[in-house]
Amino acid sequence: MSRKRILPVVLLGGMFAGVPAASLEADETPAAAPAPVTVQWGGFLQVQGEAGDPGDSRFDGGDRIYLRRARLNATATFPEHFRAKLELELAGNLSKTSSLRAQVTDGYVEWVGWPALSVRAGQFKTPFGYEQLFADTRLATIERSLGNDRLTSGRQLGLDLFGTLGVLDYSAGFFNGTGTNNNFNDNGNFLYAGRVGAGVWKGTATRFGDMALSLGVDGLSSRDASIALSSDFGLDSTPATPSHDDVFAGRRRAFGVDAQFHAGPFEVWAEYLRETLEPRDGIPGSRVRADGWYAQATWFAIPRRLQVVAKYDAFDPNRELREADTRTWTAGLNYFVRGDSLKLQLDYLRTRLPSGSVQNKALGRIQASF
Repeated sequence: MSRKRILPVVLLGGMFAGVPAASLEADETPAAAPAPVTVQWGGFLQVQGEAGDPGDSRFDGGDRIYLRRARLNATATFPEHFRAKLELELAGNLSKTSSLRAQVTDGYVEWVGWPALSVRAGQFKTPFGYEQLFADTRLATIERSLGNDRLTSGRQLGLDLFGTLGVLDYSAGFFNGTGTNNNFNDNGNFLYAGRVGAGVWKGTATRFGDMALSLGVDGLSSRDASIALSSDFGLDSTPATPSHDDVFAGRRRAFGVDAQFHAGPFEVWAEYLRETLEPRDGIPGSRVRADGWYAQATWFAIPRRLQVVAKYDAFDPNRELREADTRTWTAGLNYFVRGDSLKLQLDYLRTRLPSGSVQNKALGRIQASF
C-alpha cells in the first residue's frame, strides 16, 4: 500500500477508535447524556457554654463548655424533581454525656414537582409547633421554650404532604411516633400531625419598614403503647417499682396556635401549645392536661449586626396540680458577624421552678454554618 493510501486509513481509524460499531449506523444518533445530579455539602457547629444555677429540667447544672450541635449534611437534587437529604448529628445533647456518637437527624427523599403538592418520606421534623420547626441556626434565643421542647414530637420516621396554595402553606403526614433513629412502630398505630400557616398581611411599607403578619394552627394525635416522654409529666408504666419510668401508653392529642409580626427592625412571636394525655394505667391521672406558651420580641439595635431579645415562656405539665408550672424570663444579645452563618449569642435566663425556687443561668454560643 502506498504512503498516500495509508494516511486516510490512519486518520479514519483514529476518528472511530473506541466508538461502538452499532453507533456508526447511518440512521442512528448518539444517546443524550442524562442531566447531572447536583450535590451540596454543608453543616454547622454550635459551641456552647453555661454558668450559674442548674435552670429548668432540661439542664443538668454546673459550669461547662460543650458542643450543643455538630452536624454534617449532604443534599442531592435530581433533575426529575426529586431531592434527598442526609444529615448526621455528631453531638446534639443538652445533658452531660461521657462520649459522643454519630446519629441521623434528617434522612429523607422528597418529590417537589408542584408548588401546591410535594411529598416527603423518611426521617424529618413533624409538622407541629412553629418554634420547633424553625431552623436551629436561625433562632433568636439559644434554646427553644421549654413548652416547645416538651409538647412537640420532633423528628420521626414517616410520610408527609406539603405545599403552598396562595397565601396558605400546609403540611400533613403520618409517622411511627417512636422518635429518631428507631425503625419500628411501637403498636402499629400512626402518629398524625398537620399544620396550616397563612401570610395574612405582607409588604405594607411604614416609617418603621415593611410590615407583615403570619398566623398558624397545628394539631397532633397519637395512640401509643410504649413511648418515653419527659419526666415532667410524672408518668409511670410500672407502678410496682419505686421510681417512675416516664413511659407513656395511651392516647394523646395536641393543638397549637401561633403568630409572627414583623415591622422593619422589630419582630414579635407568640405561640400556645396544649396537649392532653390519657394514660391507660391512670398515673398520674386518667387525663393529664399540659400546656405551654411564649411571647418573644426582637429588635435590631444596629441593623443586620446587633439584635436585642426579650422572651417570656411558661410550661405546665399538669394543669390539675397547683404550682406545677415552670416560668422563664430570657434577655439576650445576638451579634451577627456574617449573618446566621457566623454569629455570637448571649442569653440570661431567670427561671422559677415548680418548687418555688428561682434559678439564674447564663448561656453563650458561637455558631458557624458552612
